[in-house]
Amino acid sequence: MDFVTNVLKIFGIVFLRFRPVPRIWNVWLVGVNLLCLYFIGHLEAQVVLATTLLSVFGQAMIYGRIGFTRVLGVGHLLWVPMFAWLATRWDSTAAHPELQVWIAVLAVTNAVSFVIDATDVTRFLKGERTPHYRWN
Repeated sequence: MDFVTNVLKIFGIVFLRFRPVPRIWNVWLVGVNLLCLYFIGHLEAQVVLATTLLSVFGQAMIYGRIGFTRVLGVGHLLWVPMFAWLATRWDSTAAHPELQVWIAVLAVTNAVSFVIDATDVTRFLKGERTPHYRWN
């Protein structure tokens, strides 16, 4: 039950406590990633869903131990092998232009998020370890 609570707290913080611009960005990020459900009949979308669930699982575990710190972005490291694999699938998705558009938007969105995450993780490693948001 703690796991589910941690996931709900993370999403609660992101969607309800963040300032407006980061909140909008995170709504976009989550929305683009959740579009995998629209394409769930395709293996590519299934891999995105599995990667997303693993990432959220890792972030919930981190949150449960040290709170909402800058290191939560490390969960998005799983995107690197996912996108490497998706790049090898580009030709096989050619018959589905909507799928390709989504994958391209997903790649750009997650790349921007990954840069933000890398900055946050670097700041954490340099000593900014205090949780900067709390649910309660």
